[in-house]
Amino acid sequence: MHYTSTGGGQPEYPSSWARAQVEEAVAAGIVPERLQRKYTQAATRAEFCALAVQLYETVTGSEITERATFSDTTDINVQKMAGLGVVNGVGSGKFDPNGTLTREQAATILVRLAEAMGYPLPEVGAPFADDASIASWARDAVGRVKAGGIMDGVGSNTFNPKAAYSREQSILTILRLYNTVK
Repeated sequence: MHYTSTGGGQPEYPSSWARAQVEEAVAAGIVPERLQRKYTQAATRAEFCALAVQLYETVTGSEITERATFSDTTDINVQKMAGLGVVNGVGSGKFDPNGTLTREQAATILVRLAEAMGYPLPEVGAPFADDASIASWARDAVGRVKAGGIMDGVGSNTFNPKAAYSREQSILTILRLYNTVK
């Protein structure tokens, strides 16, 4: 793989710790082309939907035909994931597609995506020291992605649920889910 710098301070290439797995995910065809750059920047909610759709359609071999709409986006990937019940909005008919994806949101989407593909993750409680800071709607999902080997903490037995989730982190967890279900 060839990487270049954008010249604007944001590297085009993944971090050294993520590079081999990012390359594996790209080679497997589960990373949309538009997400094959600026790997270290925070992922948006819509970008994670694009990864989720790519994974779902690759694994199942069929296009998602279900759709649900929001008043603030016409992004087809958001509509597809919402149509499957993998993502929800933020209230008032909105999705917030350009909002920064948090770690707890990613965990919840990954669990629902695994279920939608017919591969539910193990049901285990969240084993992190900062469990109380995980939103009640995400607590089960955080435990399940940990138990399934899809997502882990950030060190010192913490999950840091409200932290931004980068593109490269998103790609790596999508790859782990892909390797679990393929």
